[in-house]
Amino acid sequence: MSPLLQLLCLIAILVYAGSTNMAFVQAPRLIGRPFRQLARNAVGHIVLGHFNPAICLTLTGTALSVFAVVFTARGSLAAGVICFMYAGLCDLFDGWVARRTTQTKEQAAFGLQIDSIADMAAFGVAPAYMGSHLGLASPFEVAALIFYICCAGMRLAYFNVHGTTGDGKLRYYTGLPVTYSALVFPVLLLFATSPNEPPLLWLVHGYFWVLGALFVLRIPVPKPGGIFYVIFPVVAVVLTVFWGLRMWAGAL
Repeated sequence: MSPLLQLLCLIAILVYAGSTNMAFVQAPRLIGRPFRQLARNAVGHIVLGHFNPAICLTLTGTALSVFAVVFTARGSLAAGVICFMYAGLCDLFDGWVARRTTQTKEQAAFGLQIDSIADMAAFGVAPAYMGSHLGLASPFEVAALIFYICCAGMRLAYFNVHGTTGDGKLRYYTGLPVTYSALVFPVLLLFATSPNEPPLLWLVHGYFWVLGALFVLRIPVPKPGGIFYVIFPVVAVVLTVFWGLRMWAGAL
């Protein structure tokens, strides 16, 4: 099966999962709160953790990051980049869904922890693997990958402890959120790679040093909200078109 066909199948599955996820948000109206609570209690006695629409969306993003690695390993960088971008969208919207889902204090705390762990896999390890696959292999280049992953871990741990700062509507992250790599990395790779040409490894190499540093520098970054929930998906769709054309041409 071609990478393009595999990606189309994956998109169809995710659309179905997304529609099911939004149905769960409306569950109290559709099936009643007692039935939903009974189902949650039954699941809670069987497996560890909590399951709600926000956590399901977080895990969907993790699955997409795995697909990003798998597609890249199979030689389809374009399909991998597309999956990576949509893993970022899942992370963008899981908080939005969480705020609209009734949760206990324990469920909210669990969601925060699993979100950071998922982000470490999706936006720490996955892009580093993709960079390695592109050819970053010298000791100094591998050091950049290690630096990037370690900084991503530091940034996520810091957020789990301190969260955001600021008052009122204007709130800030300290350091660049790791999820931003889902937007920056695909854009950079558009310039660093071209059909039938070796990738510009110096550009990819520099990305990991710069983004890693931005993760841990004490710089205020406004928390996205409002119009950003429209801008980011639109940018993702535009980038999907660019990368999809490359995949269609069989160039990457």
